[in-house]
Amino acid sequence: MHNPFLDNGSQGKNNWWRYLLTITISWGGAILATGILVAVLMIIYYVYGASNAYQLDLTSITSNSMFFLFIVFIAYGISFLLFYICVRFMHKKKFTSLINTTGKMDWMKILKGAGIWTALIVALTFTPLLMTTGIQGYQITFNPKTFGVLLILSVLAFPIQASFEELFFRGYLMQAFGLLSKKPVIPLVTTSIVFASVHFFNGTDLQMSVMMVLGTFIVGLMLGIIVLGENRLETAMGIHIANNMFVAVVYNSTDSGLGNLPSVITVQQSDAVTGTIGILIAAVLMITILFWNKKTELLNIFKWKDSNP
Repeated sequence: MHNPFLDNGSQGKNNWWRYLLTITISWGGAILATGILVAVLMIIYYVYGASNAYQLDLTSITSNSMFFLFIVFIAYGISFLLFYICVRFMHKKKFTSLINTTGKMDWMKILKGAGIWTALIVALTFTPLLMTTGIQGYQITFNPKTFGVLLILSVLAFPIQASFEELFFRGYLMQAFGLLSKKPVIPLVTTSIVFASVHFFNGTDLQMSVMMVLGTFIVGLMLGIIVLGENRLETAMGIHIANNMFVAVVYNSTDSGLGNLPSVITVQQSDAVTGTIGILIAAVLMITILFWNKKTELLNIFKWKDSNP
C-alpha cells in the first residue's frame, strides 16, 4: 500500500551510509559541539570568578532545570542545522520533502494541532482536580520572578526541539523505513519504537522510565498516524510543541526529570499508570477529531495489501 508521504523518501540519494552519517552528525555532532560550548562557558565562569575575587557556584547553575532548557535550545539548534545540511547536501533532498508532499509549509495546521492538543490535555489534566474536594500532592509553584525567564526559554527551546524530533523521526526515519517496506504500518510501528526507546532516561526511576517509554510509544503512534493520514508533518509538529510547552510551563512533575522548573503547577509524584491512560485517551480523541470525516485515509495506513492488483 503506497503512501505519498513515504514515497518522498525515494527522492535524492539514499545509500545506507548516508543515513548512518546523517544520524551520527546530527546527534553526535550536536552533543560534541554543545559539550565544547558548555566547557568554554565553565572556563569563562572560573576565570571571571577568580578575577573578581569570588567563586561562582557552577554546581547550582549546571543542575538547574532552567540551565538545562538553555542547553536544549543550543543542542537542538545545532542538531537542526547539521541535519538540514546533511539532508540538503549529502542526501540531495529538498528539506520540504520531509514535511509534506506539496512543498509548502502550512502554518495553520501547526496552530490547529497545538490548539486541539492543548485543549485535550488541559481538560484531561484539570477536570479530575476540579472534581475533587481537595488537591492532594499538587502545589502552585508559579513564581513571577522566574516565570518570564521560563516562558522565554520554553518558547525558544521547544519549537526547535519538537520540530527537529518530528522531522527526524516522523519525517526522515519513517521515510527511510518506507524505502524498506511499502506497508505504512511497518515504518509507523518501527519509528514509534525507536522514538519511545530514546526517552527511557527521561524518568527518574525504573518504573517511571518504563511508563515513560510506554506513554511516548503511544504518542509516537498517534503522531505517526496523523502524519501518514494527512501526508504532512505540520499537525504533528504543533502537537509536539504544545505538549512540551504545557509540561514545562503549566503542569510539571517532580519525577519528570525537570522537576525544579518554576511551572504554574507541580505535582509531587505523578501516577505513572493514570498518566499513561490519560495519554492513550488523549491520543484516541485527537485522532478521532482529525479524521472524523476521513476514515478512508486512516484505514489506508493499516492496509496490508493494495486494493488494486
